[in-house]
Order: sequence, then structure tokens, then C-alpha cells
Amino acid sequence: MRTLVKTLWLIMAVGLLSACAGKGAKCGDGVQDADEQCDDGNQVSGDGCSASCRTEGWCGNQICEIGEAHTCPTDCAVCGNGLCDETEGVATCTVDCYCTNGTCDEGETTAICPQDCPVVAVCGNSVCEAGEAISTCLADCYCTNGTCDSGETETTCPQDCGPVSCGDGTCALSESLTSCPSDCYCTNGTCDSGENATICPQDCTTPPTCGNGTLDGGEPCDGNNLGGKTCLTQGFSGGSLTCNANCTLNTSACTTSTGCTIVPQSGCTAGNKCTVDTAAANRCIPAGTGLDGSPCGADADCAAGLGCAVVNAYTMEGACRRFCRAKTAAYDSLDCSAGAGSTCYYGVSDASNTVIPNLFQCTANCDPLTGNGCLASMKCNLYGVDRTGDGVADLHTSECYATADSNFFCQGGAPCPQGYECFDLGLGRACYRWCSELNEATCTPLGMVCYSFPEFVYIGGIQYGYCDYAY
Repeated sequence: MRTLVKTLWLIMAVGLLSACAGKGAKCGDGVQDADEQCDDGNQVSGDGCSASCRTEGWCGNQICEIGEAHTCPTDCAVCGNGLCDETEGVATCTVDCYCTNGTCDEGETTAICPQDCPVVAVCGNSVCEAGEAISTCLADCYCTNGTCDSGETETTCPQDCGPVSCGDGTCALSESLTSCPSDCYCTNGTCDSGENATICPQDCTTPPTCGNGTLDGGEPCDGNNLGGKTCLTQGFSGGSLTCNANCTLNTSACTTSTGCTIVPQSGCTAGNKCTVDTAAANRCIPAGTGLDGSPCGADADCAAGLGCAVVNAYTMEGACRRFCRAKTAAYDSLDCSAGAGSTCYYGVSDASNTVIPNLFQCTANCDPLTGNGCLASMKCNLYGVDRTGDGVADLHTSECYATADSNFFCQGGAPCPQGYECFDLGLGRACYRWCSELNEATCTPLGMVCYSFPEFVYIGGIQYGYCDYAY
């Protein structure tokens, strides 16, 4: 305790001496006087307290200090510092505030500088904006809304996307120097309608040949020579296609229809068919030749009344399937008329995955015994259809299944051969040969007879069974 008292007196004495010394102090003595902003005990600048005992700043302290005008844009709003500050705009400081500098500056808008001021898309405002598409906002982006939206093409929506869209940066076949100078001009890299080697040698390297009746130099047509093109190939439903005097296609007499009917087929001219466009409209396209069960890659491959459906999820192969109107026995007969085993069952969607009301496709019309009606990568099997949603099969029909589908593997981890199906009839799962009341003799070469299943199986009114040894 006594040591502490002595020490305390010593500290007080030192403090008194220091206080007395401060009366005549000056900058650098370590004591901040009233006229000083700081005093760090020296007269050296650059350490936060200057040689004159003034507080030294730093870039980022929100104070524009001496020497920072062009070295610290965050503190100094000076035109030319490379930063468009709050007090500057495109009208007052173009060197800092300009389009494509990465910020939406004062005086810029989406209309004059979409690069810096992008549109904030709002689904449901009746405008298909940047960032929206038919797959993300069908309320704004849809066929017949007057704009060629993301996901639409001349083929899928000729009403909005074609055949001409002046201002899209591409000189279309039906555009020219006079009809669309923003797309068609000399030095754009293509010999546009109205240009020739004389007036635009940069784009046209060969003499003009329009009018000779031959399709030269990329001409879409010449006189009566349309190169096999029709209104249908240009995305219309019908009409008369002609050739302009400048060898460009004239589609003014072509017609577009979205009022055709898929089932039954109506509203399209001969040689064409009505098919799905969007959930709200159908359209006419040239009819293909593919019949029920034929391989296909697009709707255009299938005949009228049929559409191309992906049937093998392992190979993504498609097959032509008939369209139908309702999942009832009446429409099984009316629309799925390719065979007794075909049933109206599968729903149909458009390109944006919107389900189309009152339109379905039929199951395969295939033969479990022979496999006829299925692609080579598939086999025909029994299929129980639940059309009431109660989890119980309402009727049996035929359907094609991928041979690679392990759900149908049987003995030895492999699918049964065509004409056989994997059943458990009380002795474990095994491959049994199909038979029916129409060809019970198919069991005879095997030394077997045709038995009916414990629960009778009818496909298209024909009873099917299995081959087994007589007992």
C-alpha cells in the first residue's frame, strides 16, 4: 500500500510538470492545443497528422481534400475523374457519364441506353419484355400478340414472326433496298434485292441474272420458277405464291388460318393438315405420309389426323400417333380407328408445355404376338389404362415399350422376346408366350395350349391368353 502511494505522488508530479510545459507548447510537442487539429509529437507529414498539426485525410473519408481531385473519385465529384457522380449526368459530363459505362446515369433511360438501363420484366403487364419468353410468361408472350417473341419462329408463329420483320438486322428474301433500307444496304455482306455488281461490287460479285428464269446467285425465285416453294413452305396455310420482278417472293396472296380443326380434320386445303400451334390456336401445314406407328421426327412427317410423339424415352425416337377428342369408349372407336386395340388416353401440350384442352393422342395399335405397330427398338405389350384416376385399370389395351426399359425385364435380367410377356402365374416370374382366341394354334409348336388369364384380358374385344403345358 505504501509503495502505491509513493508511485501515485510521482505520477501526479510528472503530470504537473507536463501541464506546466504545455503553456508554451507548439506543434509537434505531443499536446493538442486549441488551434491544432492534431499533434502526434512530431512535425512530419504523411502519418495522419501533418507538419502543421492539421489532420491529414485519406481516399474514402467522403471529404475531397487537397491533391485528391483526380486521384480519389469516391471523395471528389469532379468531371473527368472517370466516375459519373451523383451531381453529374450525360448532359453535364459526357466524359464520365455515357452509354455503356456500366451504370444507368442521370439522363439515361431504357429507350436510349438499354445496355446500362435494362428493362425489368414484369410478367402479366401485357408486354413481352426482354427476359420473357413463351416458355416463361405465356400471359405476355404468345402467338398473335403482334411481336415475334423469344421461342417463336416463322414456322411456329407466322402471324408474328414472318415472313418479313424490317429492322431485325437481316435482309429477308422479301425485303429490298427500297422497302427496308435499315436491313438491306451495300456492305452488309449480302447481295440484297435491288443490288447488283455495278452499284454494289462489295456485296455482289457476279453480274445480275434476275429475269432469266433460272435461280442464280441465291435468288429465291425467278419469273415462274419458284424452286418448289409455296405459301405453305413460307409458313402460311394456303393461297398463291408468286415472284416479284426483282426475283423476291411475293406472299401478298398467301393466307393464314388459325381456325382449322385437328379432329376431325377440317379448315385446310388439299394436301395439308391441321396441327397444334399454341394452346389457343391451330395452324395448317403440309401433310406428311407417316401412318399410325411410323417413325417421325416432326409433326410434318405424319399424315393428316396424326402427330409426332416421343415414344421411346431411351432413344428419343418419335412415332406418328392419332389425335382424339376425349378419353371415352365412344372416341376410342371414332378417333382411334387405326385398330381395335388403340385407346384415347395421352394428353397433348404445345411447344411451351401448355396443356391443350380437349385434345389427346391414342395408344399404339400394335399386336402383342407379332410386335407389328412398334418401332424396332420397342415391343408390344399389354397396357392397363386408368382413365378414372382411381389407380385401377379400367380397360386393357396394347402399347409399345422400349426394350431397354428394365421395368419389363424378366428372367436373367433381360426383356422377354417379342410375342412373350413376363407374368407371375403362381410359380414366379417367367416369360409366357401370348395367344388369343383367334390364334390358339400359336401354342401348338411349343407343345402347349392357350389358357385365359385368371382375370380375363380383352384388347379391342379380343380375348388374349398365354401358352402353357396342358394340366
